[in-house]
Amino acid sequence: MLDTQGVKEDTYDVTKTFLEPAAGDGNFLVAILKRKLVGVKETFSSKYWQTKSLFALSSIYGIEFLADNLEIARYRLFLYYLDWYEETFGQKLSSRKDIYKSANFLIQKNIVRGNTLTKCHPETGAPILFNEWRRVKGSASKVERVEFSFAELLNEKITLESGIPEGQLSLFDLEGDDTKQKKKIATIIDIQKVYQLEGK
Repeated sequence: MLDTQGVKEDTYDVTKTFLEPAAGDGNFLVAILKRKLVGVKETFSSKYWQTKSLFALSSIYGIEFLADNLEIARYRLFLYYLDWYEETFGQKLSSRKDIYKSANFLIQKNIVRGNTLTKCHPETGAPILFNEWRRVKGSASKVERVEFSFAELLNEKITLESGIPEGQLSLFDLEGDDTKQKKKIATIIDIQKVYQLEGK
């Protein structure tokens, strides 16, 4: 699936977003992250790898119905990221570092529990919520968090892009007035410090 023409190129692009509506234990999510991190090293100077690797994480989304699968998927994504960091920079990423905390925060926010059919949490009935980590023009590392519901995304009649297999949505390719409907809930912040938004 990831080698389909038109999809393969996007998996190496940190700016392209992917949503897995049935994340399971994270096989598909890890495969995307692996390619995006390859793209980080092939596209950018090494001084940008830490920041761009967080942008790669921020572009991957998933919904999983089962709580145990959700935790496994999150764990596998984070573990792969930590292993990549150690291999790339020659040292383990300390849990005290901002990048460690922000990587974990992004995964927790982007990979969520929900029922794709009802667009709600399977137990609480609350709507499935996502965050867009919108890049700030003129900055290499700052983002603005914009919250929206999964239902809103579909009600805006986002269609599958040409060449993308059914079930895989490319997010945030909206233009014009549609984007104005998204609710801004956070101030501008450096992506390496997004964990500071916890609870806000």
